[in-house]
This record gives sequence, C-alpha cells and structure tokens, in this order.
Amino acid sequence: MEKLPLSHYLKKISQQLLPISKDHYLAEQYAWLLLAKLLNKTKTELIVQHSLTLTPEQNHILKEWIQILVIKKMPIQYLLGSVQFADLEILVEPPTLIPRPETEEWVMNIIDQLKKLKNQHLRILDLATGSGCIALLFAHYLPHAHITATDISLVALHLAQKNSAHNSLKNVTFIESDLFTAIPRTAAYDMIVSNPPYIAESERTNLDASVVQWEDERALFAADNGLFLIKKIINKAPRYIKQNDEMKKHNIPQIMIEIGHTQANLVKNYMSAAHYNYVHIYKDTHMIDRVVAGRVDHVADSSAQ
Repeated sequence: MEKLPLSHYLKKISQQLLPISKDHYLAEQYAWLLLAKLLNKTKTELIVQHSLTLTPEQNHILKEWIQILVIKKMPIQYLLGSVQFADLEILVEPPTLIPRPETEEWVMNIIDQLKKLKNQHLRILDLATGSGCIALLFAHYLPHAHITATDISLVALHLAQKNSAHNSLKNVTFIESDLFTAIPRTAAYDMIVSNPPYIAESERTNLDASVVQWEDERALFAADNGLFLIKKIINKAPRYIKQNDEMKKHNIPQIMIEIGHTQANLVKNYMSAAHYNYVHIYKDTHMIDRVVAGRVDHVADSSAQ
C-alpha cells in the first residue's frame, strides 16, 4: 500500500465533491471531514501526519461515501452523524432538521444576555425543538435553568432525548406537542424560543436537492407563505409568559422566533399588532434578518385573533 501526501487525498476528494459544493474551498472542507471520519482522527492529527496510507477497505468506504453524497445528495452532516453546535456535539439523523450555524449564532447571543442575570433559575420553552440543539444549548450554558422542549414529531423527540443523554444534560424535559397543545394552561415561562418551519411552498424550487430530499418537510415548510406556525406562536405565547422584572430591566426579549430572510417586517408588524413590546429584528453576521423578538409585558391574550 502506497503512502501518499495528505494534499494528494485532499485534492482528489475535493475534485470529486465539487458537484455538491459551492466552491473549491467548501469541497476541501468536506474532504477534511471525510478523511477525519474515515481515519478517526482530528484535523490537527492529520496535518501532523503529512502523508497517509489508505487500506483497500478504507478506499472502498471513501468511494461509497462520495457516491452517497454526490449521487444520492445526502447532506454531509447525516453521513458524519453529528455537527458541532457551540460546545455541544449534536447527533443528526435523517429526516430530523440539521442544526444551522445561523441558529447557533442567535441562540448564543441571547444566552450571553441571560448569563448576566442575577437570577438564572429560568424556565424556558423551546417550540419545534427538532434535534434539541436550541434547548440543549440553553441547558448547557444555563445549568440553573429548566428547559421544556416540544415537537410534533416523535422521531425528532427521540433524537433530541438521545442528544440530551449524549451531552449529559439533565435539565431538559421533552414533550410531544403541536406547539402549545400539550403544555398545561398553568405553565409559565420566562422565555419562549422557536425555530419553526417557515419556508413557503413557493420557495421549494429554490432549495438545494439535499435539503428537499432528505430533511423532514414538516420541519421546513409552512402554510400562509411560511407564516402559519409563526402566527400561531405569536397568538398563543402571551398566556404562557410570566413577568420577569430583571429581564424587563435589562430589556431582554421574552420571545424569539427565527424567520425567513424576507419575513422580518411582516412578522414584526404582526407581533406589534398583537401588542408585544420592544419588537426588534436581529440580523446575523451576514446582515440577513434572522430573528424577530419582543416582550409581552402586561399583554392580553391575543389568541382570539
């Protein structure tokens, strides 16, 4: 078996992955990930080696992986089996939605605000939790908080529970629920967060084949131009949010909803019309509208709308 430079394998794999990547840089990142998984080594360990020897079996496995990615359009995250989400390793399995970096970004931003509070015994509700990534970040960085996470999909909830155990987090409760339907009317939370399905059916043709073919449609698409579930959350949330004077003093939102990049003003207006306070649009690092947030100080229940 011939020993070849690491650069040889990276170039060869990258070229084969170009059909599914946006550019040579991304193809090379994918190549690093595949080699690291194949050899059970970190990127640093591979760099130190300089050169590699792949067995016939390893070459066969690598070839199969590339075919799955290029021909079957499987997202590489499903092939790898996990993604890094801040300090957590989140297990991913089809068809549960794959955690995205832009979601990690806004969740970490609000966690940084909450960590400044004197009272961190918070109750947080995560609607449409999917893999559990949002709920588990709150649980990890706010160990005195208790997070309730819901999803309509039992498959997603099983994966979320698996992720909770994988990351040794015990301050999360998972509930099968269509948004608030299984939440007791007496429950009260300091904050409600959600990354709900928000893609309009008309946008289906704009999505990458790997997304449409592999990820759960129920976690992607929503009626009413993608706003159906967002509006339901806005309408029902006030009855489940309790007064938190310290959060109010620091103007920390009590509801945060991830939205599509064209929906921000529509959602902001809808939230304002439902009498939320301090409604604000948060952009991500690419200056794309990502989250609409607000407070519900003394807001009347607007579910009759």
